[in-house]
Amino acid sequence: MKKSLIFFMVLVIVLCSLPQAPANAASAPPPTWQEHWFEHKELLKLAHYSDEVAVYVDDDIDPNQIGWIYSTAADVWRYTKQTYGSMGGDGRLYVIVHNKKYSGGHPGYAYNADHDYRNVIDIGGSDFKSPSGWNLDILVHEVAHIVEFAANDTKGSPAFRLWGDSKWAEIYQYDVYKALGLNSEAQRIYNSFTSKAEIFPQAGTYWFKDWYYPIYSNYGEKQVLTRYFQLLAQHYPKNSSGQYTRNMNMGEYVHFMSGAAKADLKSRAVTAFGWPSEFESQYQAARREFPQVTYGDTISEGAIFYGNANYGGYAVALGAGSYNYNEMVAVGIANDTLSSLKVTPGIKVTLYEHLNFGGAQRVITSDVASLGDFNDKTSSLKVERIPVVYRDADYKGAAVSLDVGSYSVSDLVAKGIPNDSISSLKVPSGYKVTLYEHGDFRGATKVLLGDTSYLGNDFNDKTSSIKVERTS
Repeated sequence: MKKSLIFFMVLVIVLCSLPQAPANAASAPPPTWQEHWFEHKELLKLAHYSDEVAVYVDDDIDPNQIGWIYSTAADVWRYTKQTYGSMGGDGRLYVIVHNKKYSGGHPGYAYNADHDYRNVIDIGGSDFKSPSGWNLDILVHEVAHIVEFAANDTKGSPAFRLWGDSKWAEIYQYDVYKALGLNSEAQRIYNSFTSKAEIFPQAGTYWFKDWYYPIYSNYGEKQVLTRYFQLLAQHYPKNSSGQYTRNMNMGEYVHFMSGAAKADLKSRAVTAFGWPSEFESQYQAARREFPQVTYGDTISEGAIFYGNANYGGYAVALGAGSYNYNEMVAVGIANDTLSSLKVTPGIKVTLYEHLNFGGAQRVITSDVASLGDFNDKTSSLKVERIPVVYRDADYKGAAVSLDVGSYSVSDLVAKGIPNDSISSLKVPSGYKVTLYEHGDFRGATKVLLGDTSYLGNDFNDKTSSIKVERTS
């Protein structure tokens, strides 16, 4: 055997016998870390690290007395990443422990320089020898802030102004304790949080008892919490760096939580928070601005597109807009796969056979369970607002959408509008609707250029024919 071959075999044996670093392991953290935030100025020492956590302590902490933090922080962080996804950084949670100073805690985020671009929880106010009660709570509470400010690689917490510091953390803590088998701790905080009233958004608000816990229990536990942050990352305004660009109002928050629960939570919000007219206006505005956030199989305005007939397969909700091939595919409607759709009153959908809104067309103004000869033939589409008439005042009762055209008595009846039955209309910008007292466009008239919640005593239940025209 040649010497070179013998040397190579020995080298392989030696290398294979060496300890191997785990795949994708983060690099070793530095042995010391100089604090430079707020009033914190201490030189910290590395007490423990793994792929999940790095724990630093000040000179007054005995590293041998806080071993529970090493394992518990790792378990919490691992579960959090598995549940809520990436929060940036090198994948580690950096835990800083102070002995009976800097009471309380604060987080740091991997996208900020103030904690050297690391996901950090900095806790103090105890010697942290005990692994339960407040010592455990403060650790998990601060991790909750990292989730709300960085989940899905975003930056900021649009709802922080609403839930403060932090009602969201309460349900997060409860879920974490249950997931890690800390059942007595979960029961302890459940008892505490259900009896805790706040003054926001009004005095006597029980966030945990009346809002979070019922939603958590009835709509999927951790799944509903996760979906909220996913919907936020997908649809709430943010800039190119992932920073959210505005704070949420209460109506928007309830809308997004309803999307996460896949159920309309407005009645739950009324119970939990009260429901002044301001919240109702915000809620309705949110449903219009974010139609992609749906409550199961409903949408406030727009259309839901399905991959299979009879409203099966994928479901994609779209508001008013033009969706060429690339835009259509980007929102989840693959080319030539559309088979059925649901359309809200006052919406017209035009399907196009080819991209760039070319080829054969199919216009739809109401639900269609099967597209028939247009099945799997859509390559671009438009969703537009058109006028809609209602049987009752205040946009209630049966509703029928009307595209540009002239509608006699028989035309209206065929569409489901009995003679002399219209009480209110919505007319989007760019349209004019003329109501006629008699059939064949005769008699008294009423011209409408905008929404009208009640036609008035002069024309309520007196329409027998209609013309719809474009003004722009």
